[in-house]
Amino acid sequence: MATVEEDTSERLRGLSGSARRLLDYAVVLEGSARYAVLRHTARLTEADMIEDLREVVEAGFLSAIPGHSNSYDFVDEDVRALVLADVGDARLPKLRARALSARRRVEGVTYGKRPNR
Repeated sequence: MATVEEDTSERLRGLSGSARRLLDYAVVLEGSARYAVLRHTARLTEADMIEDLREVVEAGFLSAIPGHSNSYDFVDEDVRALVLADVGDARLPKLRARALSARRRVEGVTYGKRPNR
């Protein structure tokens, strides 16, 4: 019987390269990931985004968040942690910077700064 780590690794290997990149961006975003932010981060066409998102959802990594239109999150924190570990420390800063930049552009939010009063 396969462990959770083995099962997750097997499912990661089964993803297309484009779907894997999308998942890598999703894992570095804090909290849930909105469709628009993911698409902007991954720089995908609408058709490719739909296909890649479908692939990661069907593979059991992400699921739609009920009551939050076009928002996705990892199916559980153990899976998120395993995907994050698989990304590796060397790639994390670049992925996080790109994802945060996309989130700021799409949502107009500045994290870590106080609003001007």
